[in-house]
Amino acid sequence: MWNLTSYARATDGVARLAATIGEQCGQRVEELNLGGGVGIAYHTGDAAPTIAEFADVLCRSFAASCAAAGLDPAPRIMVEPGRSIAGPSGLTLYRVGTVKEIPDVRTYVAVDGGMSDNPRPITYGARYEAFLPARADAQRPFVATVAGKHCEQGDLLVREASLPTEVAVGDVLAVPVTGAYAYSMASNYNRLPRPAVVFVRDGDARVVVRRETLDDVLRQDEQ
Repeated sequence: MWNLTSYARATDGVARLAATIGEQCGQRVEELNLGGGVGIAYHTGDAAPTIAEFADVLCRSFAASCAAAGLDPAPRIMVEPGRSIAGPSGLTLYRVGTVKEIPDVRTYVAVDGGMSDNPRPITYGARYEAFLPARADAQRPFVATVAGKHCEQGDLLVREASLPTEVAVGDVLAVPVTGAYAYSMASNYNRLPRPAVVFVRDGDARVVVRRETLDDVLRQDEQ
């Protein structure tokens, strides 16, 4: 179970601060925003709270903290659980460009994206998994490193990806849980156009951000 005690401790500090502001400034704090930070599971073995678990702990601890701090009535409470909603809702699709085995070292599965569309692995070591949508239920005993196309030593999207043994050039490879802090951090590094963003629901797909073209990337260049 995810440890939610840190959120409970945070409500104590915020409630005491609100009480101090009221005493010293003569102005009641009417609203407290406790921010975000709700964890999500990116990788097998990761643990994360549900929104219901998070809300239950936060509401109970907030009520107790406000009572202890003498805040009556208690301020309105707000939170920002955006990542826990958007993150698991999105995935990134790549096309496998090559499979390169280096004996006694590792096998690389190179794709047509990388650090330009998801800089989180190279910037702070974020971990992801990968699978083949066409064979989503297949066994995945083959361990390889999913690498990007940017010719950078750290352009590795998934260092220890578990994949089907028959992964091949041309396969579509998916990296899940990229709905938050992937496209929003994307760039045109190495002049690579950014991918499209597509919303899918009940078998229907709708493009909400079109795929960039080379003309888009070069538009600001002086002719």
